[in-house]
Amino acid sequence: MARFIVHLDEHAGPSSTHALVIGVGAYAHLAGGADPTNHPGATGMRQLSSPPLSARAFARWMIEQYHDEQRPLGSVALLLSEADPTPFVHPGSGAQHEVEAATIDNIVAAVTEWKDRGDHDQARLVFYFCGHGVSLGFDTSLLAADMFADRNSPLNGALHFEALARGLNSCRAGQQVFFVDACRAGSDALVRLVGRDTLGRVPVAGNLRPDGFVAREHAVYFATLHGEESFARAGSVSLFTDALLRSFDGAGSENTEGRVWRVTTGTLMHAISRFMREPPFAGVLAGGAVPVSPESFDFDFHQLRGEPVVPVYIGCRPREDNAFAEFVCRRAGQPEAGAAGDGQAEHRRPPLPPGPGDEPDLQEWALFLPFGRYEVEAVLGPEDVRRQELDARPPLFRVGLARP
Repeated sequence: MARFIVHLDEHAGPSSTHALVIGVGAYAHLAGGADPTNHPGATGMRQLSSPPLSARAFARWMIEQYHDEQRPLGSVALLLSEADPTPFVHPGSGAQHEVEAATIDNIVAAVTEWKDRGDHDQARLVFYFCGHGVSLGFDTSLLAADMFADRNSPLNGALHFEALARGLNSCRAGQQVFFVDACRAGSDALVRLVGRDTLGRVPVAGNLRPDGFVAREHAVYFATLHGEESFARAGSVSLFTDALLRSFDGAGSENTEGRVWRVTTGTLMHAISRFMREPPFAGVLAGGAVPVSPESFDFDFHQLRGEPVVPVYIGCRPREDNAFAEFVCRRAGQPEAGAAGDGQAEHRRPPLPPGPGDEPDLQEWALFLPFGRYEVEAVLGPEDVRRQELDARPPLFRVGLARP
């Protein structure tokens, strides 16, 4: 098995999917690293805890959940830079894989091998990066673990993303999908010091699609707008990756062509954007980063093996009642808890205790429910019980229970 591979189907044919997953959290030459630099371009950059967790979660999802009968999973390659390196445990076999560090030389080598594995007309390439990123002009540089090792040309430790995406025109893979979970804020200090001539390493050079290749369908997802920051939650999966994986579970699916629920590159973008705007999901970070997908083709990416799991937001009208309500949600026709039946399909949220400053929590109750019909109620007193039915269906459902 190649040195970066954590999953390989040795029987996969040319029509298969190959994923390259990179998570960079520990930076040797940033503050708190093993050999911090005093380079002005590094000012304000810090160590990150979320990217290795996010990359591991994405790799596990690819192995456990990803499903496309036309392009089944062929391989997953993983590179990580984390404060306390640990093996990657394959979710299917339980095998432990030592993970190579996400240095720039390793990233370049892994990109080359990944491109070669997917160099077939009917193949699909999937690229995922989570870590520091900077915008230089209109392009994005993704920072490897050893960024700033070369003080005279620090961007020798970065991957030039747009050049990579263009260069992969020289790969025969007919479908190519890119997820970039990184800041795209400008770095004035780096621009002043190094200019825009060198924006990072370019593992695969190219521009136009060669004659004789099948047309390329590609989709690019950025966690935030050009020139803006992305947001992570310390010690947990990033906001964008959490939204991405939950969208794969069903919020980003549709069944417009029969009974099979499919996630397309178009429905996926819509679902991610909705998640990142929702306060019950994103909290204080809601709306702080706006994900974008520029110049993306619309094609099927993933088929659910069962029914979708749908985000449902239940609240009161007026919303000031949210903190004082006992919310109940059960499958339509399900007996109430304590009646005949086991009550397993019933969910409850009691009234909330006072928060800081005794201010009531105005947020809705957020649930993730399997596709189907449900009964919901808000109980605020013997004379104030509000009921409604809903269909939990992608991309989400919101209900406001008004005073009688």
